[in-house]
Amino acid sequence: MVDIEKLRQAVKDYDFYSRPSNSGSSSPATVGDINKLIDRTVIVLNSFINELEKDN
Repeated sequence: MVDIEKLRQAVKDYDFYSRPSNSGSSSPATVGDINKLIDRTVIVLNSFINELEKDN
């Protein structure tokens, strides 16, 4: 069975850790910010995949 709470936590973590280091909304994203976003996207998507695979 899919652990919904685990998935909700993955989304919360993604939201928290994927934000740029510079909080100014008009500041451009750095390469580091984009790489961090990509890394966190991979983590959250793998969390979903892992939960879905549990049922198979």
